[in-house]
Amino acid sequence: MLSRISLLGPVSLTGPKGVTLRRASQQRRIALLALVASSPGQSISRDRLIGYLWPDRDERTARHLLADSIYVLRQTLGERAIVASGETLLLSTDLVWTDVAEFRRAIAEERWVDALQLYRGDFLDGFHVRNAVDFDQWVLAERDRLRAMAARAASTLAVSLKEAGRTAEAASAAERALELAPGDETSFRSLVRLLIETDNHARAQSVARTFIEYLAGELGVAPSAETTRLLREFRAQPSDEPIVVVAPQATRDVRARKIDSVTTSLILRGRHQWHQRTRGAIEGAISYFTSATERDPRAVEAWCGLADSWTVMGGRGYAPIAVATERAAVAADRALRLDDTVSATSASIGGLNILRRRWHDAESALRRSIALDPRNADAHHWLSMVLLSGFGLRDEAVREQSIAVSLNPVLPMLVGVLGWQRYLRGEYDLSRSNMEPAVDLNGDFEEGHAGLARAAARLGDEAAVMKAIGDGLNRRGDLRGDLLAEQASAFAILGDTHRARRLALEASRHDALPLNMALAWASVGDKRKALDSLERESFLVYWAPQAVWWDPRFDQIRDERRFARVLDRVAGVWSSEWPR
Repeated sequence: MLSRISLLGPVSLTGPKGVTLRRASQQRRIALLALVASSPGQSISRDRLIGYLWPDRDERTARHLLADSIYVLRQTLGERAIVASGETLLLSTDLVWTDVAEFRRAIAEERWVDALQLYRGDFLDGFHVRNAVDFDQWVLAERDRLRAMAARAASTLAVSLKEAGRTAEAASAAERALELAPGDETSFRSLVRLLIETDNHARAQSVARTFIEYLAGELGVAPSAETTRLLREFRAQPSDEPIVVVAPQATRDVRARKIDSVTTSLILRGRHQWHQRTRGAIEGAISYFTSATERDPRAVEAWCGLADSWTVMGGRGYAPIAVATERAAVAADRALRLDDTVSATSASIGGLNILRRRWHDAESALRRSIALDPRNADAHHWLSMVLLSGFGLRDEAVREQSIAVSLNPVLPMLVGVLGWQRYLRGEYDLSRSNMEPAVDLNGDFEEGHAGLARAAARLGDEAAVMKAIGDGLNRRGDLRGDLLAEQASAFAILGDTHRARRLALEASRHDALPLNMALAWASVGDKRKALDSLERESFLVYWAPQAVWWDPRFDQIRDERRFARVLDRVAGVWSSEWPR
């Protein structure tokens, strides 16, 4: 069996047994595989790879990074998966199957049905590599080429099916062609004629209305003379009603999504930074999204990104809640006025309402976002947060977060949050299985090293605790106090209370968060210090209420009267709508 690389639609990399190969799923490693798999003969020069993926590095460093990526990919996919011939790298078809190569092969062999089955979505949909503008531009061009190939395949299939007398099947293929090229009048006319021929006049009416609205609203043009003649003939049918196109509302510019490639690249870079969730990354995302809105004030996704960034700034305590809420609201409102039919717009409104603690409004907006686009991983993630923090529904929250991870398994934040939720349910093996790839995908992910140590301690693995905290200290020295507090908790759980107490004292000298100190002291068994720390906590960070409600390290102080007062404070801050 072969390892499989899926680049059409949601990106995935799985081994021969269908297991996701997370170590190889780091962004630039996936990008490297995409470049090799999509190049003629599935081969590409090292210099070209370096130019696309490490343009800001000197040649020596870039070659070292390339060699390291190739080493990891060979370790994961097989030593002969990537073969070197001088300065050229070749992907071995004996060990690795790629949907892009198979799609191109099916097109070349005129296997139209196979090609359309392989085309599950746009090339590298939603994928971005930071600081690699040329790669982003290559992706956009490749995406357009492959989509056009799929559209032609669907159109050709429709013609061949019609010639074979299979008119109903031809109409289905023509629908796919129009879906892939929604503004193509030739595909539209072909579909309408097929629908009329199969006496499906109601569907023809619906398709015609949608197409005319698309031309007017998205492209700002009227149908061609040939299309107009077809529509006139179509309307002459006795049973058909006139097609009435409703003009777009004046407050909404439905053409906002038609943006240039540079603006698109800025949005992609901003969204990539946003997904990292570190303070520096979110500040970088705000810069990218702001530049995108300045280039094109109608770019809905840029305003959504700006709203989401300020939501995270407030939710993670990187900025005052009042400031973050105000700025997120301005951006979300702008996106809403531009186009309220985009999934990202409803997701941004949902995120903003999380910041406002308006749980029912947040849930409603996020469910609308998912209805508009069921594959919106961020909407599923935020809905998971609403279910967990707003209503205390742990099982439902894990289900939504699992959907988010399945939709985008290479985002460390999504995977790490699922690990945290599983930890809260006592599923420590599963928690560790999520935290390990989260750390591997992004060593700077704030909760990653601490979460891995937390789960490893529950499983009695001291060596894993030491490695996780050590790696965290090497990567995130700014979090020294919090990581030491997590290590103190871990050693207390492992039974070494003497070392745990010493680490807790050191963590307090490095300004660890009061909540992390409370968890450390509760693990050590010092109830008074744990409660003192809790009473100093503001409980504004997103995971604070979840920790207070469910973290098992607080179990031995839950019966204390002072802890009951802490619960009341948490409920006051988060306005929880579930009975404790």
